[in-house]
Formats: sequence, C-alpha cells, structure tokens
Amino acid sequence: MTQSSAARGGFSFWLVRVLSRLMLLAVVFVIGALAMHFGMHSGDREALVALRSQVESLQADLVGAQTDLAALRSQAEVQAGTQRVLQDKNAELQQELGRTRNQLAFYEQLIPPGPAGAVAVRAFDIQADGEFLRYRVLLTRNAAPQAEPFKGRMRFVANGRSQGKAVKIELSPPVAPAAGETTASAPGADPLALVFDQFQRSTGVLQRVPDLAIQSVRLEILEGDTVRASQDADLNRAPPERAGVLP
Repeated sequence: MTQSSAARGGFSFWLVRVLSRLMLLAVVFVIGALAMHFGMHSGDREALVALRSQVESLQADLVGAQTDLAALRSQAEVQAGTQRVLQDKNAELQQELGRTRNQLAFYEQLIPPGPAGAVAVRAFDIQADGEFLRYRVLLTRNAAPQAEPFKGRMRFVANGRSQGKAVKIELSPPVAPAAGETTASAPGADPLALVFDQFQRSTGVLQRVPDLAIQSVRLEILEGDTVRASQDADLNRAPPERAGVLP
C-alpha cells in the first residue's frame, strides 16, 4: 500500500515535471514566434520607409529633369527664332547686294569713254510748276576711283521771249524753299554747287522770271569759268522715259 502510494506520487511528480517543461517550451515558442513576427514587420517598415524615401528622391530628380528639359526647349526655341531672324536678314542683305550690283553695273555703262576726268550730262529734265521750274539732272565723270573729286557748279540759262524780243537769262534758285521742298544745304551754301567722283544726281527748283516766256533751258556744267559739259531741254517736252536714269 505504501509502495503503491509512493509509485503514484513519483508518477505524478514526473508528469508535472514533463508538463512544466512542455509549457515552458510552448511559452518559448510563442515568444520566439512573436519576436519573429514583430521583427519581420519591423524590417518591413524599415524597408517601406527606405522605399518611400527613394521614391521621393526619384520624384525630386524627375521634377528637376523636367524643369531642365523645359528650359532647354525654351532656349532651343529662342535660338531657332534668332536663327530665322538672321536667315531672313541675310536673305534681305543678299537681295540688297544684288540690287546694288545691278545698279553699279548700270551706272558703269553710263561712264563716258572720253578722256580721264571728262564730265557728261547723261540726263536733264525740267518742268514748269507754277512760278517755279523743277529740274532733274544726272551727271557722270570718267575718273579713276582714287582720283580727286570734280568740283564745279551748275548754271541754268533760259532761252525765251520777253516783250517781243528773244532773250537769254540765267535762272537762280528761289531765296526761300518752294512749297514741299526741303534743303539739305547749310545756310549760305550754293544749292547749284557740285562735288562728286563718278556720278551725281541732282534735283531742285529754279525761280521763273516774270514776263519771260521760256522755250528751252540750257544746263551748263562749270569748272571755274570753263564749261565742261552742257545740254538743252525743251520746257514743255515730256520727261524722259529711261527707267533708272532719273528719279
């Protein structure tokens, strides 16, 4: 009886000991599982934070790249616009150069083949305009590019009738500018003076003489007191139609 009670007491002690160990193992397992669970979630959070930081950094880089791209596009558009302006200006200058060359070739054909320094009247037109006479003159000179300029003066002599008699009278510019006329000459300067190298175009007005019926006007080109060239023009004839010769 005593032995049986002792045996039962030993078995109970062993069972309690085994159960205690099993419970300890279960607690350790649960604690380990919880630690692993929270450890894994903690790692995920750290990874998520890192990924979010990386995304924000990439987004900032993308915004910067887009800003740089917009600036480059704007700069490219400005450069393209500037290039188009320069191309248009170059084309305009090329056209102007072509017109200038053609004009130069035209005027070179007008240079008289006479002796060096010879002056010629290439065109002369004069028309009545109320109490004034308006004239247009084109002169040329056979001279080398480095030659001294020609210095002289124009003289206009009217041929007509006054009080039934044939007369010749030198015409002069009006003291005051005619209506619609402006003068580029300095005060006191001679509006009929000439200073040119190879070409000279002159326009202006002359004062009509009262009671003088003008039939024609002679243009004389003076160098000092010497007449270097001359040409007559009928007052009532139609103006010349040679394009490009007179303005």
